[in-house]
Amino acid sequence: MESVPHILVAEDERLEALALADTLEGQGLRVTLTHNGLEAITALESGPASLLMTDLRMPVMDGNELIRRTRARRPALPVIVMTADSGALWHPESDRLRVLHKPFSFQAAIGAVRAMLDPTRPFG
Repeated sequence: MESVPHILVAEDERLEALALADTLEGQGLRVTLTHNGLEAITALESGPASLLMTDLRMPVMDGNELIRRTRARRPALPVIVMTADSGALWHPESDRLRVLHKPFSFQAAIGAVRAMLDPTRPFG
């Protein structure tokens, strides 16, 4: 039995996070929502994720610190950064990190997730 890809979303804007989760779940993905970087680190410690989607500007722990800490534990984990200010991104990584500029369409989010996960493995 194939496992369902697990997407960890760190987004402090609750309505955006819920809408994104609903969209991704509609594609057959499993989604865990967190609302800051510290919650996301805790979620990563309690269970593996296939991909991290994070905002950069969040309370408690921002996306840059979340990415740094995630890279220390899971250096190959794909990351999608969702931001209106990509100039604030600390370290762009072309092969393991993609940027979605806010506002973005849900189709763009789905496309980015597909591209970062195994593109030969269908979901949805």
